[in-house]
Amino acid sequence: MKRRIIATAALGLLVLLAGCASGPASQAPGPAAPAVTGLRITGSISYLQRVALPPDSDVIVQLRDVSRADAAAVVLAEQRFKTRSQVPLPFELAVDAARIDPRMRYAVAARIEHGGKLLFINDRIYPVLTQGHGRRADLVLHMVSRP
Repeated sequence: MKRRIIATAALGLLVLLAGCASGPASQAPGPAAPAVTGLRITGSISYLQRVALPPDSDVIVQLRDVSRADAAAVVLAEQRFKTRSQVPLPFELAVDAARIDPRMRYAVAARIEHGGKLLFINDRIYPVLTQGHGRRADLVLHMVSRP
């Protein structure tokens, strides 16, 4: 009988200590916060030719991991939208910060298509996020075929 009382008291003390380890009840978390922190890459897309885009052209903007020279770039984020105006066209890419490795290289790429036909594409690298590059990229695309 004495052993049961001691065991019950010890168990109660362990439960009490476990409850204290998590902190006071007044510090209970509120609404669930997102598990990951997102990064935003913003910028604009333009081109130098003096031609108008056909209505409802498709714009595709991607954040790519371009670290490996011997492999295809890995797409980490993408935004697709239809044109409703002429250039410059603003964009915003969201990526999970946990997917960004400061040792790697990242770049933004864009293209404009109409009816499945490529009209404009970037022909240079627009680096972002690592190695001293920021979170903004203003891309100048080059014409592949006339709109």
